Amino acid sequence: MAQGIKQIAANLVPAVALDPVDSLWEQTLSGSLIYRFWSWLKLRAGSFHQPLLEKAGDWMLTGSVPVVLALLVALALPQFASDKEGLALFVVIALALRILGALLSGQSAHRANAVDMLVVAYLLINVIATAASHYPIPSLKGLAKLCIYTSAYFVFVGTLAGSRRRILLALSTTVAIGLAVALYGLYQYKVGVAPLATWEDPTVDVQATRIYSTLGNPNLLAGYLVPLTPVCFSLGLVFAASRKWWLCIPAIAGGGVFMLATVLTGSRGGYIGLLSAMLALAAVSGAWLWQCRPKARPLVVLLVLSVPVLLAVIVHGVPAFEQRVSSLFAGWQHSSNAFRLNVWRASWAMFLDNWWIGVGPGNQAFRLAYGLYMRSGFDALGTYCVPLEVAVECGIPGLLAAAMLLLSVLARAHEAFWQSADLESRWLVAGAISAIVGIMAHGAVDTVFYRPQVHFLFWLLVAVVVTLHDIRDKSP
Repeated sequence: MAQGIKQIAANLVPAVALDPVDSLWEQTLSGSLIYRFWSWLKLRAGSFHQPLLEKAGDWMLTGSVPVVLALLVALALPQFASDKEGLALFVVIALALRILGALLSGQSAHRANAVDMLVVAYLLINVIATAASHYPIPSLKGLAKLCIYTSAYFVFVGTLAGSRRRILLALSTTVAIGLAVALYGLYQYKVGVAPLATWEDPTVDVQATRIYSTLGNPNLLAGYLVPLTPVCFSLGLVFAASRKWWLCIPAIAGGGVFMLATVLTGSRGGYIGLLSAMLALAAVSGAWLWQCRPKARPLVVLLVLSVPVLLAVIVHGVPAFEQRVSSLFAGWQHSSNAFRLNVWRASWAMFLDNWWIGVGPGNQAFRLAYGLYMRSGFDALGTYCVPLEVAVECGIPGLLAAAMLLLSVLARAHEAFWQSADLESRWLVAGAISAIVGIMAHGAVDTVFYRPQVHFLFWLLVAVVVTLHDIRDKSP
């Protein structure tokens, strides 16, 4: 029976990953008007090619790397907490460097694949949703943001293409600056920082300090820290695989700091995301130990049995934490729950009336349409649920494209993990896909996914999975 399940998975996973579509998408692109125009531009540029120009192109491609690293650092800085235009500028500069560099040098390490196709398809569906929207100007603003985010994906995947070293550099930089953010949050907890707003239900018995660090919002901080937690632990496993214990131990300790800081945000959505991300990483690690290290199977069984008990003890031992967790199951009795439930009801009604192509992308278009469905006293900037938000903004076509994108990335992560030629790549992809799971779980009950600090991380992680999938059978 086990052999039969493996055979089914072996046939199903490549189909879900859309591996056969990669070559088809490449052929489609090679025959498109855009590719012909690009080839014409390269031909024109080639007529002026000189060694100096080619070298300048190489410098531009290389120069996009520090720009990407600067973007990853800027995500955590307080001056960019609400400065979307400043962060967009990093993407535009990096994209311009990569386009001009490829034009002058003629080099491009990234190969087009089905994930690229799905990203483009999702963007085009949003273009149609914008054209069909009753709120064209606000939708255009939302579409402009989406163009920046999807451009960031292509910048990331182009920058990381074919290079495990660059993946490690990008993730290490992100984790390092994130660790500084988390430590500052722990300092806020120590000094008992005053809240910036009424984050908690005023009727609860235990009022705890909720940290927000440099991002100004505890839910946003949780959304930023949740994906960094499994990535940090996976870096520890990468360093352990290469016997770099002087880096492994700090990375594992850093993962603990991320977990503690996430708990202290008091974000219940963050708790859901953190638990989902860590369960995903534990499941991947346990499956690998069970399959490749049979002697470790008793340890796997022991951890499966003991971890739930340990979590229950920790939750019960900290009253404020227990109260936050138990409020998840309080239904309408908790004000935050009641708020979300009312928003979900109104948003669902909005979707049912606009299921074919949505109301248009962006929070401004959403708010204009939401006013027609809003229950009195429950104004909102979004649906507080990413799948519902996608459905409301661009209808069933957008929802299907987004679902196919996620399923393809999950399947490619599975292939990259089990087929990678080295342990370092396996643990990198394990951390990346666990982080994506955490982001999606958090996004099911909150809107922080649409903040740049989370959205750019999402596309970086997708690019990491795509890149490691492409180089999975190559030696390090």
